[in-house]
Amino acid sequence: MISRIYKGLALLFIFGTFISNSLAQSPLLMSYQSVVRDAEGALVKDHQVGVRISLLQGAPDGEAVYVERHTPNTNANGLATLAIGGGSPVSGALDEINWGEGPYFIMTETDPEGGTAYSISGVSQLLSVPYAMYAANGGTQGPQGPEGPKGDPGDIGETGPQGAKGDKGDKGDKGIPGDMGLQGNPGAPGPIGGADKQIIFNDNNEAAGDPTFLFDKETKHATIGASEVNPNAALEVKSTSGALLLPRMTTEQRNTLEPSEGMLIYNTDIQKFQGFVGDSGLTTIAFSEVSTSTYFIGNDGNNIDQVAQTFTPLFPGYLESFEFNVSSLSPGYELIIELYEGNTPGTGFYFGEEEFTVNTLGWNKVTFPPTFLLSPDNVYHIIVRSAHVSSEFIGVLRSNGDPEGEHPGGSLFSYNSATGSYFPASVDDMDFKINSVINTQAWVNLH
Repeated sequence: MISRIYKGLALLFIFGTFISNSLAQSPLLMSYQSVVRDAEGALVKDHQVGVRISLLQGAPDGEAVYVERHTPNTNANGLATLAIGGGSPVSGALDEINWGEGPYFIMTETDPEGGTAYSISGVSQLLSVPYAMYAANGGTQGPQGPEGPKGDPGDIGETGPQGAKGDKGDKGDKGIPGDMGLQGNPGAPGPIGGADKQIIFNDNNEAAGDPTFLFDKETKHATIGASEVNPNAALEVKSTSGALLLPRMTTEQRNTLEPSEGMLIYNTDIQKFQGFVGDSGLTTIAFSEVSTSTYFIGNDGNNIDQVAQTFTPLFPGYLESFEFNVSSLSPGYELIIELYEGNTPGTGFYFGEEEFTVNTLGWNKVTFPPTFLLSPDNVYHIIVRSAHVSSEFIGVLRSNGDPEGEHPGGSLFSYNSATGSYFPASVDDMDFKINSVINTQAWVNLH
């Protein structure tokens, strides 16, 4: 009867392959499929079965160098599918096997009832090893073959497209001043728009004025577009056809200024209005808002899904809050938000954590006590994880490669519960904002 049942296990496909999740490269796995029958030879359909996989070295009864357990579900045809290397390890480590010291055999033991009372077993030789596994654990490259004969010259290819325009050359030296020209005729005085107020300007070599372009010498106030100088405004611009355009510059250009309190600019690197302040204020010092995909966070006791985000502050300040964007949730879901210094999630200096209950979709704000001083010279990371084991989950928004995340000083990381480590998605970020209290002179975002 056992041999009859074992025939149901003869359908075995083993492929060496890489299996990757949406965020990072995972360990090497081997796909395994098996048709399962019960003691009467009937297919075990749509049912959880227990499977123990052992890799034996040298012989069918050789030493088990790696053992793991699985509990897959069969489909309507009695077919169970699993990935060797993705189960619950019992002994050994798949990534430590030296595939060059074979042969190796696979022993499968099955409990059709889904437990660990394995009543069906079989052993078969692993005749070939996926190249990626062999190369990663002891495989060596063969000698280089002899150089082949030189081939005939190929046809001349078509002319390629014109290259990009080169950079602008350096400015030339200043020329020698020319001779002074003859003095021109005096221009006619412009019209008077009010005592000590109207501004005279050159209009096609003629003196001119405008009754809505005024300056008051006593108050040092000016107006453009109004017929009277506003005594309460140093400068008034009145228009229904144009807007006020502030200086636009990059962060590097801004940092060459000798700023004074109250300066305003538009930062083209981050597309934000910024002002220079000298007292305390709240501002965003790191962020990304792309929202093209969702990452699910949860912990059902078997699978742990959590996310980490590294960031580099734009300027120094005390951490005030962390914001994240929720796309799906079970109301009342509880999270733990951890703060570390360091660019490797789960390591580095631990600052502290806050527990937070999520009840709404969209942006949620977690407030920290203003005691953690952040510096633009350091990299930090936030870990967002479930506070309790639960069948519920929560979805947070993130970028997904196209377009990439907006924060150049950090990356999104996902947690692999099988290895207990984080894997980076270097071009992506979660939707997040780091807000801080500025207590020294600094440029701050105004929105």
